[in-house]
Amino acid sequence: MTRRLRPRRGVAAAVAAIGAAWLALAVIAGGRAAAHDLRPGVLALVEVGPGDYAVRFVAPVDNLGESTDVTIVWPAGCVADRDGARLRCAEGLAGPLVVRGMHGRSMRTVVQVTRRDGARAEWIVGADAPSVDLGAPPPRAWRPWLALGVAHILGGLDHLAFVIGLLLVLDGVLDRRLLATISAFTAAHSLTLALAALGVVGVAAAPVEACIAASVLLVAREATHREPTVIRRWPWLAAAGFGLVHGLGFAGALGDLGLPRASLASSLVWFNLGVEVGQLAVVATVVLLVRLGRRLVAGHPAVGPRAHRVACYALGGVAAWWLLGRVVTIAVAGA
Repeated sequence: MTRRLRPRRGVAAAVAAIGAAWLALAVIAGGRAAAHDLRPGVLALVEVGPGDYAVRFVAPVDNLGESTDVTIVWPAGCVADRDGARLRCAEGLAGPLVVRGMHGRSMRTVVQVTRRDGARAEWIVGADAPSVDLGAPPPRAWRPWLALGVAHILGGLDHLAFVIGLLLVLDGVLDRRLLATISAFTAAHSLTLALAALGVVGVAAAPVEACIAASVLLVAREATHREPTVIRRWPWLAAAGFGLVHGLGFAGALGDLGLPRASLASSLVWFNLGVEVGQLAVVATVVLLVRLGRRLVAGHPAVGPRAHRVACYALGGVAAWWLLGRVVTIAVAGA
């Protein structure tokens, strides 16, 4: 029995060390108690007349809840009004459009052009590739949203923290329980993501973010012991319950864009698939890395349990900091 537990403790130690160190550095570097969802910006151009476009722009927000000072460089021959609500292009909307001012690898802006004949094209730009050629054939409609979903999950610290917490509870062992738990989490947040993004369910963002932080704190606490609690016995049930809350958090990334209902439905499917691809990539990476960790601690049986406990408390400490900051924000807003 002892020999079985040691490798698993070693696996959990490696999972914990990677996740907790990354999250702790993120909090220290950010200097804030928040880990909000990364929210893409949107630049929507709707043709209302020959060479005449209505403009709607929402600035992107990073995962610290901060917007950025973004400027738009229009194609040659295009001039925007002072208020930026209308764009007139003497020779048609074509040529390079640049979105300047985004920072980091995850911040994105959706560029959407709708022609008078109903044709719609979409691009997604970031700091690494901030320009698009509006005269060139656009990418397939699903590709930008798939990429945005992957970027969103990788930039959402608290969502990844919850997944890492589940891995800690399950000792990071790739078995049926882990697969069932991740699947339950995926199904649950996919459901509420769809309902919220389509306007069926509406919940204020602040309480949702506080609940997400509380969910991370709870799983971190559960990972510190082996008592037969509800979460220990049925981790998939807890993952499904909290997944419903996390789905509401994901929905903010799409709901705030104000996209037309016709495009939102298809965008939602690919965005959600991108979220799942990113999430599964993280789980697979962690599982591979912890196998290496198992070898490193195999000859030192005392290291695994100690590292596991330290990492659980580190993850819980980060979650508690998030929770405190978000509760204070709610209290101040309601005062």
